[in-house]
Amino acid sequence: MDHFQFTKIFANRRKELKLTQAQIAEYIGVSRAAVSKWEKGQSYPDITLLPKLAKLFHLSIDELLGYNSQMTKDEIRQTYIRLSKEFSKQPFELVEQEIEELLKEYYSCLPFVLKMAQLYLNYAPKSPDRQRTLNRVIQLCSQVKMFSKDFLLINEATMMEAVALLQLGKPEEVLELLGNDINHPVEANQLIATAHQMIGNSKKAKEIIQVSYYQNLVQLVSYATESMMMEMENGDYVEETVQKIHRLIQLFDLESLHFNTCLIFYYKAAAVFVLKGLQEQAMEMLQCYAKLCTKIKFPMKLQGNSYFYLVTDWIEKTSVIGGEAPRDEQSIKKDLVLTIWNDPIFAPLKEINEFKAMMLNLACHLKVEEVLK
Repeated sequence: MDHFQFTKIFANRRKELKLTQAQIAEYIGVSRAAVSKWEKGQSYPDITLLPKLAKLFHLSIDELLGYNSQMTKDEIRQTYIRLSKEFSKQPFELVEQEIEELLKEYYSCLPFVLKMAQLYLNYAPKSPDRQRTLNRVIQLCSQVKMFSKDFLLINEATMMEAVALLQLGKPEEVLELLGNDINHPVEANQLIATAHQMIGNSKKAKEIIQVSYYQNLVQLVSYATESMMMEMENGDYVEETVQKIHRLIQLFDLESLHFNTCLIFYYKAAAVFVLKGLQEQAMEMLQCYAKLCTKIKFPMKLQGNSYFYLVTDWIEKTSVIGGEAPRDEQSIKKDLVLTIWNDPIFAPLKEINEFKAMMLNLACHLKVEEVLK
């Protein structure tokens, strides 16, 4: 119990309700002297008396004690960003200790619990025990799914759990969790938008359709990227996919709209070309990757554009971190370089001066030259 908080709340609430110490004593079943001592901070009510006292004051027990078990959306966002930065400065174990303390305090704040699961997932590669950290992600996601009544929160927890299971090398458990076939109704958003339109809420209808359009466009590039990886033996398919997706990226200006999806596409396309012995095409994709990296503005932030003009508001409303990068800036910059430089697939390119110069220029631009030494 926070004794100072209790004393302050007790005194203020008694005066607000115009109750005398004698009236409180009679209702609770204690002496007036006992109530006086509570208000002066000289002693405190027995824990068994708290429910009755809270009821008299029309407060929850948490409110009576000055304890808030929930964080606001902005508090969650600020905490996430602060802890993310700490991972770049402090040993993993120290940040983990702080996260676990917060999770004890805000055990019932499920949006916060899920964001801490996301934080662990994003920084699992830094953990001295990656498997334990990923299992902790799964535990936190299970906690959210067990106690939350928010469908969107449960769905996000399920997807996050699936990612952790894949990283643990447990594909069978992913199929058990999500099912083993296409089963998500893609037409649901269109029906919801139509319903809004019918009741005269055209602005909401437009937002739902535009956001769905945006999401499906980004998803299209992701699916095409994975399809290309699965068709590596089919050279014509790979080249056609690269051409189509590259044109699509340019057509919708996806580099500014969702740069991460484009970076993954360029990186994987380059990897496929290297594996097929097509170094010239691989360099073209890597040049696209490096050029896009130099155009990224820090701090990174997802937002819409003049065409997808309703997306920014949606991102701000639905994302706890408001579209900002899920990891700290320095870690992201290093990974942008090391993802390419340390990948053994690109080892043959290290003999090419153009490749080495490109990587050095990228590292210099991002101010992480030390990672190439």
